[in-house]
Amino acid sequence: MKVLKTENRLCLSCMEEHNVDIIEIEEIKTYKNLEVKFFAIYEYCSVMDKYLETEDMARINKLAIKDSYQKKISKLKEK
Repeated sequence: MKVLKTENRLCLSCMEEHNVDIIEIEEIKTYKNLEVKFFAIYEYCSVMDKYLETEDMARINKLAIKDSYQKKISKLKEK
């Protein structure tokens, strides 16, 4: 887990005001029957030990999955 930014604000996970980390973690998901690795961005609540994905983060993460898929397909075609 890599902390990209920390903000003191209302946390939507626990509904308390505290430092909320914007983090990046490496994930593995299956997309179109192919396992892909990508970096996903989430908000992290240390009070609840929970990740939260905002709408913007969901869009960014979906694009990261698709980009990783395209790179993997290109490498497979080269072989």
